[in-house]
Amino acid sequence: MATTLEDLEKRVIALEQELAAMRGKEGAPSPKRFGDNIPMIRAARAQQAVINAVTAKAWGEMGITAEPVSPERLREMMLADGVDPNDNAFTREILAMREE
Repeated sequence: MATTLEDLEKRVIALEQELAAMRGKEGAPSPKRFGDNIPMIRAARAQQAVINAVTAKAWGEMGITAEPVSPERLREMMLADGVDPNDNAFTREILAMREE
């Protein structure tokens, strides 16, 4: 299983607390959530309910009612449709457009 940012954040907090205890401090600083120091993330978190409602409405208007598929299932579906994962056609087209 891959390590997530939350797992890494918890491990860093634990290390900071151990280091503070070793230095004789009474306690480590209280941990903050990842991204709380980034204004754009704070704003997005404050508006998350609105974002969810707008997204649900847009999906409903487009007729999207199914749950999203997993990345593994998406890869399987793409392979079944003949998409070559080793093909770099997209990159070739971008490079061709730059030369125009």
